[in-house]
Amino acid sequence: MLELTGTFETVGSNGERYALYEYTEYIPAGTFGDPNAMVEGLKEFRTSEGLHVNRVGKGQYKILQTGLSLHSNSPDAP
Repeated sequence: MLELTGTFETVGSNGERYALYEYTEYIPAGTFGDPNAMVEGLKEFRTSEGLHVNRVGKGQYKILQTGLSLHSNSPDAP
């Protein structure tokens, strides 16, 4: 199950601001003791327009479809 787990602001190499959304995949990992258990899986990032974003490093990102580089100084930015 994909769930929105964070949002933060970035600035593109073109000087424009972009909101990025962090989504986390949760995987069922139920046991007899905890049948509803979930574990955190992969994370993905997208712009508010739904474009896919790669994380390059802490606070550094790249929009896949356009190649535009983004950066963030937000403490919430992974």
